[in-house]
Amino acid sequence: MSTPVTTDTWAGNFDCSVCRRKRLVGSEFSKKALERHRKTGGILKCKQCTSAQESSERLAAASKAASNNIKASEDPITCTSCKQSLSTAKFNRSQLSKRDNVRCRICVEESIQDEEQSRKASKQNEIEELKRKIKEADAKGNVKEKLKYESQLSALEAEHVTGLKPVVMGRGRGRRSSWRGRGTGRGRGK
Repeated sequence: MSTPVTTDTWAGNFDCSVCRRKRLVGSEFSKKALERHRKTGGILKCKQCTSAQESSERLAAASKAASNNIKASEDPITCTSCKQSLSTAKFNRSQLSKRDNVRCRICVEESIQDEEQSRKASKQNEIEELKRKIKEADAKGNVKEKLKYESQLSALEAEHVTGLKPVVMGRGRGRRSSWRGRGTGRGRGK
């Protein structure tokens, strides 16, 4: 078998139209953006640029709300994450509509960042776990398990580079009762 490829040095075939970074891997873009790019050939915006734009839009909305002196209710609302009593100006409209599970803008921002970090960490942990299993199978001399884990690892690495999830194909043509291999011979559509 060949030596494993280090994932830090991979180069993809995608370019960000905003920050102008070149040769990015598929994991740098959202699934929706990659699908749109493959169908229409449109421009791509990486996750970093997208999150920066979203955070700047949220800050602009917060400053606009503060400058317009939106009528805040007299009673403060308690954030369920940080347990602070804050004015309604510190909450998004979508959060205020929930009323039972309300989080302030700061807590929403932190949860978005935490989700992204945990997603990246889980992918990396999955790759590391497969590499460990490959070493164990190699030490035992179990070729079947090693092949199984290496194929899983290559599928994860390919997903990282291309942004496409692996597709499980069918089990082949199977047994056919007709000598022509076209089915059971029971007529059309039956």
